[in-house]
Amino acid sequence: MPEELVFRSVCGPDHSDADIVFIHGLTGDPEETWQSEDTGEFWPEWLCDTIPNAAVHSLGYPASLFGKWAKKEMNLYERAVNVIEAMVGRGIGERPLVFVCHSLGGILAKQIIRTASDSDDEDWKQIASSLRMVVFLATPHKGSSLASVLDAFLPHFSSKHVGLLTDDSGALTELNQHYRNFANGNSEFKTVVFVETFKTKKAAIVVPRDSADPGVQGTQPIPVDKDHINISKPKDKEDVVYVSLERRIRKILPKATGNGSAGFPADDYGEQSEDDRRDLLQKLIDAGRQHEYSNANRYQNKFARNYAKLGLYTEERERNDGLLSEVEQHFMTHIYHPLICKSAPDDNVQDALQEKVINPIWSRNQHYRDFSHKTVLAALYFLTEQCYIRWDPEQ
Repeated sequence: MPEELVFRSVCGPDHSDADIVFIHGLTGDPEETWQSEDTGEFWPEWLCDTIPNAAVHSLGYPASLFGKWAKKEMNLYERAVNVIEAMVGRGIGERPLVFVCHSLGGILAKQIIRTASDSDDEDWKQIASSLRMVVFLATPHKGSSLASVLDAFLPHFSSKHVGLLTDDSGALTELNQHYRNFANGNSEFKTVVFVETFKTKKAAIVVPRDSADPGVQGTQPIPVDKDHINISKPKDKEDVVYVSLERRIRKILPKATGNGSAGFPADDYGEQSEDDRRDLLQKLIDAGRQHEYSNANRYQNKFARNYAKLGLYTEERERNDGLLSEVEQHFMTHIYHPLICKSAPDDNVQDALQEKVINPIWSRNQHYRDFSHKTVLAALYFLTEQCYIRWDPEQ
């Protein structure tokens, strides 16, 4: 558990299209809270491959805050102010924003929203107006369950202070009412709730369904076969928490960015870029990959013919633009900058091309599952011909 505010940047381009902020709970940690139950992987990094144009962050703070809050030794408002200023300083709030919160981290998130909404500072207010979704993982929205969390994870916490929190007419209810008003008043904003169904340490369900539900219109709590601790630790990329989170983020980002089905704004790939006007053959020769030209040219010609047939404003054209945008982002993020620009061996480039570009786009992106692996590769060579990517380092 950190002793002061920590803001870890997990991944993302310099100019991202969205921000995803993970907020841990009581006795939590900006890394350990989000480690996979099976592999120990820091699973927010999984989003780096599947949503490469989003920036992922993990917030850390002294989580004993909640005990002090109950004792009135520290104001939750003060921590929210501290976090908001740190976010504004990093440009968070300038783009669509998502909070992913475990347990009492959701209470801090709600205070951040309230403080930002009520502020006269335009940058602070932008935090609230940019927010598109909050994901609650076993967050207590009633005082009795907040007391249960404190009792379970701070066993030496004074019982009289725990007792103060069982009054559901107090500050927690007021904070949740503000959140309901905020959520219900914004048609573009989504609330996602995951509910624990297993007993923690074989003792009890810490946050039952009725307390985990904030009461937002249209929000259906999702039960998960996890206890209070492991609900934030998906086993793998097929775990319902991760699959649901990725799908929902993809679904809201087009609305947030004004794009169609792809999730991020795409260039007009029908027009050649001005960045590098060499043709496909010359680029492959300069990269020492001329042996690929025959297949590469056949693939890109087939893609180009299909692309031209789609016209300018069809749904299929938008889907192809989305595919091209995804391929470009994955290639630049995982192949060009970290490998090609650093003169990595060709075997490393080929392996990364399959693992970091072709496989993730084909298997994980719901919009492109009817495309084959060859289609993704063809899109890559089409982007090369259209001067959007290159295979050799810039001189």
